[in-house]
Amino acid sequence: MKKAKKRIGVMFDWSLVIIPVLLAASSLATLYSITSISGKTDLVINQAIYFVVSFILYFLFAAMDYKVLKSLSWYLYLLGLILLIFVEIFGKTTFGSSRWIDLGVFQLQPSELMKFLFIIFVAAYFSSRPKVNPRSVSFFLFFSAVPLFLIFREPDLGTTLVVIAAVVAILIAMKPPKKFFYGAIAFVLIFSPIAWHYMKPYQKQRLTSFVSPESDPQGSGYNVIQSKIAVGSGGLYGKGFSGATQSQLSFLPVAHIDFIFSGFAEATGFLGSITLVFLYCYLLFRIFSIAITSRDDFGRLYSYSLGGLLAFQIMVNIGMNIGLAPVTGIPLPLMSYGGTSLVVVSMMLGVLQSIYLRRKGLSFE
Repeated sequence: MKKAKKRIGVMFDWSLVIIPVLLAASSLATLYSITSISGKTDLVINQAIYFVVSFILYFLFAAMDYKVLKSLSWYLYLLGLILLIFVEIFGKTTFGSSRWIDLGVFQLQPSELMKFLFIIFVAAYFSSRPKVNPRSVSFFLFFSAVPLFLIFREPDLGTTLVVIAAVVAILIAMKPPKKFFYGAIAFVLIFSPIAWHYMKPYQKQRLTSFVSPESDPQGSGYNVIQSKIAVGSGGLYGKGFSGATQSQLSFLPVAHIDFIFSGFAEATGFLGSITLVFLYCYLLFRIFSIAITSRDDFGRLYSYSLGGLLAFQIMVNIGMNIGLAPVTGIPLPLMSYGGTSLVVVSMMLGVLQSIYLRRKGLSFE
């Protein structure tokens, strides 16, 4: 027994544990800073509970043989569709969007859970079809279109783009012929105007305001302007978690979710921000390293998809906090407040740890 525990400790990729723990601590400190004046300590307490639950699920998924998920991929895909249809009919509407199912003690966001279920489905689908051909891609596009349409209708443009990024990462890993990329570009050019037509007015404003937020400083450009002020006011060393006035005095909108990076940057300054970005970069490095060394196609494609998904989320969220990307409501992984997002990312990283452990030949039996 002692020997088995020693083997697990040695063969674990501890960077996949330590980095999430550091990000969790940063999240709680930032949330405390944001809520210290308003007295909304329930956000910090709730997030701490979410972290405990998330890390328990992380280790449960790490202990499970990830190949089981491949055999369940179709059932998981159907489960995700059922939840998306359920939220379409009975979902709780907040800020004009119906994205949540009220479970009493917990608000479940099916679109977040679908990210996890969908990359399992995509990795399983293409790992069973080593070669990309028009037939396999056609079927795949059909099965992708249904959940993407339901997520887009909520409306949840951010999650729609995140799922697409995960799909693109897998397709690149499959190394399809160049004509496939030409077809994908043509597809985007054709359907982008259609998607634009069906967007809500506030979504269009979000996508355009980041180009010139000063043109409407009290309206669509307000969030971006205040976010940039918060980041810049942190200076080199930051104001400290007790002196981040921009976020504490509610100048920074939804500082606990979309703009938590700005709150962290104001408190810790340029040095803290760079450290946070380094942690994310190293996490992505480990994810893609595991993808390269995976022992089977399912593990490899899952890892690439997860890397693409998280990379897109991180870049867009930080980009919108500093005015380099439109505000799309995409949370910062392991930092933004929210139970579903946190639990989903932890489960995805747990599966990644399982892939790493079994690459090393570790058995829990």
